Amino acid sequence: MRTITLMAGFIILLAGLSACAPTTSGGLQSAFSPMQAGPGFTPREPSRPELAGFIAEGPGFAAELAFDEGPDGAVEIDAMIDTGAALIWQPRLVMAEPWLAGGVQRYEGRLDRVGAIALTLQAGPCAIGDIRYGLFAALDMGGQAYEGCARETGPHVRWTHEIGDFLPHIDACLANGTGARRVSLVYRDGEAVIVRFDDASIGRRDCASTSTGVEWQPVDRSAPRLPGEADPYFLPGDMPADGEGCFLYERVRDPQGETLGALAHDGCAVTPVG
Repeated sequence: MRTITLMAGFIILLAGLSACAPTTSGGLQSAFSPMQAGPGFTPREPSRPELAGFIAEGPGFAAELAFDEGPDGAVEIDAMIDTGAALIWQPRLVMAEPWLAGGVQRYEGRLDRVGAIALTLQAGPCAIGDIRYGLFAALDMGGQAYEGCARETGPHVRWTHEIGDFLPHIDACLANGTGARRVSLVYRDGEAVIVRFDDASIGRRDCASTSTGVEWQPVDRSAPRLPGEADPYFLPGDMPADGEGCFLYERVRDPQGETLGALAHDGCAVTPVG
């Protein structure tokens, strides 16, 4: 059975969704506002690390989603929810429709003895104590609400799982930039953080951000993409409106709920990896 990259089975169904240039607003730097970890809090490890998925956790709850491929090729969600008082395996969660409505991931289900279940994930700099995550999480279990953070799991975790740590470097590059605005990758290289911008008008350019400032360097047009590049793009600023193209937008927010930009997932060029 093939391992499915996160979002692959979802986005293939969404060809024809939109892409357009965002309207930018202000700086991106956003400090983590950690929630209390509680005594003895230990991040949960994935039970199936070979599969892409999420772990969401916080005060009083933990949830795990693992995306698998069913016999008909469709994406199946294996789920576990633990609230301390109850441990539930296979609560039959499915993706909400339409997917990423309002730029938010939502998984829904129902159990007779629990009622309606909904897990909502929002991209952004979330933290529990000194542990940093790439998503905010909210769980509703039969009317009982929990809040926490979430992180991606699996063999192909996207670069955006560290979006909170990368935002100040993206901001520094934008403040000393060349007009490029679409971020295709961020990664660490020694003491520098490399922010790669990819705009059709000027091509790809790397911005090396360090404690002393930023330096720009063009990327050769013939150079192949690095692992994870353009999966997804980050568009700093407001959420784009729907338009032409094949992108599906996921909102990026700060701890106060303000929009920092959007992750643009390509719905036209998704390929499962074996």
